[in-house]
Amino acid sequence: MASTATPSKKGGPKHVFKVDSPFTATTWPSIAPKDHDIILDMLCNLLMPLGRHRKLHHPPSQGKKRKRTSTTSPSAADIPPSLPLSKHLTIGLNSTTRHLESLAKLSAVQDALITPVPQAASTPISPAPAPQPPKLLSVIIFPHPNPHSSLLHAHIPTLIYLSSLSATPLSRTRLVLLSTASEARLASALHLPRVGALGIMEGAPGADALVSFVREVVGEVEVPWVAELLGKGEIGWLGTKVVVESKGGEGLEKEGGNVRGDTEKGKKKGNRREAGNACD
Repeated sequence: MASTATPSKKGGPKHVFKVDSPFTATTWPSIAPKDHDIILDMLCNLLMPLGRHRKLHHPPSQGKKRKRTSTTSPSAADIPPSLPLSKHLTIGLNSTTRHLESLAKLSAVQDALITPVPQAASTPISPAPAPQPPKLLSVIIFPHPNPHSSLLHAHIPTLIYLSSLSATPLSRTRLVLLSTASEARLASALHLPRVGALGIMEGAPGADALVSFVREVVGEVEVPWVAELLGKGEIGWLGTKVVVESKGGEGLEKEGGNVRGDTEKGKKKGNRREAGNACD
């Protein structure tokens, strides 16, 4: 969003003009406080076995140079395999983002939103086994109450919406926003230093109750501007949306040359400006 500041002619407050997107803004889902505590408790109970396994069989690195001793360290064969649930989780923002990108690309190809690039004719080679498509994420948890104000999380709603285009309304990904203090509980349950994001895939063992409850109390992620783009087919001119702000907190919005006031005073200013243009 670009912005410029201009001083008032009569020494009044400065007005800041910001160019905003003409499309409808994204809405982030919210949950009630009582549902927040229930989801957090169910999530910690689900993750605790993974944390115990990590604590017993994966000691954290000490960050020191290994000493050459005659004693042999336990081999990887002595460590029991991880629990099946670990293969149905994405831990961390980067891991969750990569999984959503793969799902969004697959969903776009299935819905013919993008055309696959044709391959040039070549000598036939024995086909390699096709990789398994990524599983849909049923729930994504962010221990961040206001991710819309963070640039690190701004892409998540769009990826969630695009990755769920081919899914049924009931099975679409739900986004759960937890409080910042809940990250400490999640990190303790997983025996990790921190947990910035967590994704639970469809069919995760032991997560049926949690996923069902989340689908009851948390709504779908709505990204209206993506739906507007997909519905138009061709992107047309939607006009310029300019937001005018002043130090006093009064704001105006101008769309396509017409001023729209957020307050009564803003509406009067817009009417006077339109009347002046008509007289000219």
